[in-house]
Amino acid sequence: MYDKQLDGSLAGDVGFDPLGISKSKKTLYWMREAEVKHARLAMLAAAGWPLSELWHKEIAQTFGFPSILANGDKAPSLLNGGLSSPFVSGILVTSILVAGLLEGKAMNDGAVFWGNDKPEGYVPGDLKFDPLNLYKIRGDKKVMQTMEIKNGRLAMLAITGFAFSEAISGLPVV
Repeated sequence: MYDKQLDGSLAGDVGFDPLGISKSKKTLYWMREAEVKHARLAMLAAAGWPLSELWHKEIAQTFGFPSILANGDKAPSLLNGGLSSPFVSGILVTSILVAGLLEGKAMNDGAVFWGNDKPEGYVPGDLKFDPLNLYKIRGDKKVMQTMEIKNGRLAMLAITGFAFSEAISGLPVV
């Protein structure tokens, strides 16, 4: 199903919306903001998950800390019982609280809320932060944003695969 809101103006937009989520530009921007945030977190997690399984024990031993890896040296996740550690649970709760505060602030400011009109030229997820001028690598900012969203979508699938792979096989990803 192709949607009239998906006109190709956003990075990674091919007009495909099978659930009919993008009923208006406001809803589309709200959903894209969420997708970009989740994509960025998933890209960090897709790199951090295997690296934690490879290096965490040695780093923890070097500094005299106990390992927080789940049984079998797996990265802590919901499906492998790794969230039972008090340290991991505390970090999770703290992360949720900080994310909630930041999202609440953004909603109260009107920066992120689907009921608000966005200014002309608004791009969801664009924080105007590019200290290394990475957008100039390809010469086109939209090309780089498309690469980011596609890699983010792949990372979201990868993290899901990591979690189910460890839960089903009982073996670490690495």
